[in-house]
Amino acid sequence: MHRVLLTAGAALTRDAYARVIEDSALLTVQAKIPDLTHALAQLPSLRPDILLVDAAALTPSPGTTTLLSLRRAATHSPVAVIGDIPAEETGPLLRVGVTGILDPRIETAPFVAALALIGQGGTVISSPSTTTRIPATWPSPVLGELSTRERQVLALIATQPDNRTLAQLLGISPLTVKSHVNRILRKLGASSRAHLVTIAYESGLVSPGLPAGRGFAY
Repeated sequence: MHRVLLTAGAALTRDAYARVIEDSALLTVQAKIPDLTHALAQLPSLRPDILLVDAAALTPSPGTTTLLSLRRAATHSPVAVIGDIPAEETGPLLRVGVTGILDPRIETAPFVAALALIGQGGTVISSPSTTTRIPATWPSPVLGELSTRERQVLALIATQPDNRTLAQLLGISPLTVKSHVNRILRKLGASSRAHLVTIAYESGLVSPGLPAGRGFAY
């Protein structure tokens, strides 16, 4: 069972998330800390399986200080942000290690499934059109050979047309992307980029039907 630390946002909203979490068989609430700064300070000692941050703490947009704080937080626990996140802010959040970006209109079952995936080391990006398409199965153990970044790259390979686009999203160079791809090919024993796309879908890393660039889950 994954322990969730809830922080930021309105108290009623936080309580609503907590009720959904406690009603599930996969999750439990470890703590509710209203202030993000206080939550981050307690993260090293609490070590929750998931830190769920209300995007209200990031408004009007996540500044440099907040992004650095989230980067540090991600070294202790998987970090998910829930709220209305503009598309242009998705990239910066991913680059600092946030592995969950959830639309606040997500339904209960996909919300629980998304947090469970994040707790297992996966990444979920949802939007109103993709939240119901989170895969019901967990990623294949074959992906255990990959690092978190490599799994993120593999998921994006299945949804992005080329390395340049992928590099722009992650804020790294196309050459670095190529290095990641070559390591993934070697670790998975894949013969080509097309083979990697097949592995991404067959392993449950990416949900069939997700529009390219709109979301992925693993």
